[in-house]
Amino acid sequence: MHAWAFFIVMAFVVIKGALEMTGLLPHGESSVCKMSSVTLAFVSYLFMTAMAWHIISFKYAVFAIVLLLVTFIIALFSAKDKFINIASNNWASVLFVALPSGLLMFLHNGIVDVVDNNILIIVIFSLIWINDIFAYLTGIMIGRHKLFPRISPKKTIEGSVGGLLFTVAAAYFVNRYLLQLLPDIVMIGMAVVIVVFGSLGDLCESMLKREAGVKDSGSLIPGHGGILDRFDATFMAVPFLFVYLMIIM
Repeated sequence: MHAWAFFIVMAFVVIKGALEMTGLLPHGESSVCKMSSVTLAFVSYLFMTAMAWHIISFKYAVFAIVLLLVTFIIALFSAKDKFINIASNNWASVLFVALPSGLLMFLHNGIVDVVDNNILIIVIFSLIWINDIFAYLTGIMIGRHKLFPRISPKKTIEGSVGGLLFTVAAAYFVNRYLLQLLPDIVMIGMAVVIVVFGSLGDLCESMLKREAGVKDSGSLIPGHGGILDRFDATFMAVPFLFVYLMIIM
């Protein structure tokens, strides 16, 4: 996918994801919380994209800290909304939605030395989907022991292990015999990171939905929920995957 096309897709994901995040958090229906959360998330994403595309220097990364401090100023001038409500909405939108989206822009633009960075992005999303599918199927067939009943009663330990094994196997065979994108051991490690932290991302979003008393984060896709429902695993897995690749590569 062309850089601009990927930027536009992820920009939509950031804006819609930030809006959905405010819908899951306390007092997120406030216009101040909604506007500030979406604005800070989108501006953070723009700055990360500008750094990924080498438009601005990495020294401007400190701007992210300044953006988070802006929350204090917004709360100061807001007569109706408490600081803790504005902060929780703003920071969750920036950290859980904008940060991983910006890191995807870095991976797409070639910060990791691979043959084709478009293929790398496709592999990341494919491994997340493979884990979801085979964790579900394995859980239906042999699932007996609940993984996290307080948050997600249907998920099982057997399903999670099955998802991990199938994802690692798929990553290894596709990389070794088709793509040759990364060293085999690096690809296996990448699959493990994606499965572990992607599953945690799914559980974290389930936690937010349970606390908010809703079934889905949004209604963007009929029968499949919103952006957060589709990208929860991606948003949690990508930052940890990025750190892993920076260390290992």
